[in-house]
Amino acid sequence: MIVVTIIATLEQQADVYSQLLALAKEKTPYLVHNQVDRLNAAIQKERKLLKTAEELEQQRMRLSGQYFTSLNMLRYKGGKISEMIRTVTSPQDKIRLTIVHTELTGLLDELQKVNQLNQQLIEQSLKFIDYSIDLMVEKPIDDITYQHPLSLGYGNARNRLFDTRG
Repeated sequence: MIVVTIIATLEQQADVYSQLLALAKEKTPYLVHNQVDRLNAAIQKERKLLKTAEELEQQRMRLSGQYFTSLNMLRYKGGKISEMIRTVTSPQDKIRLTIVHTELTGLLDELQKVNQLNQQLIEQSLKFIDYSIDLMVEKPIDDITYQHPLSLGYGNARNRLFDTRG
């Protein structure tokens, strides 16, 4: 009976990860096209799903611990799905566990890849912003160059893009 509950929990986790994957893919064009409002809305949805995923994982670990304790296999308490597949005796449960394990593994791998792509897009955007700011602001190297006080141009105000006088 506990195995059936664990399988149901794993299937719920797969559903949540599937939704997280869809959101991660949805965020990619928002990052590319700088659609901040849509990106923020997607991030809010993502936070809720992540909370649900965390709760389901805690439930799975608790149930797995109970399952392995019932088999006197304390070293696997809170253990991996692959360990559970080896110990389940029901062929139907073994098949269902194997299917959901494969599905979860695939979803998590793809989610990691999409999130890495989104992270790279964010880093590129930040680099572009830094570059743009550097183009608009005077270069700090100009301030370091020594000029003799009697030379022409010493102390003259430089042309600046921004007027810093209040």
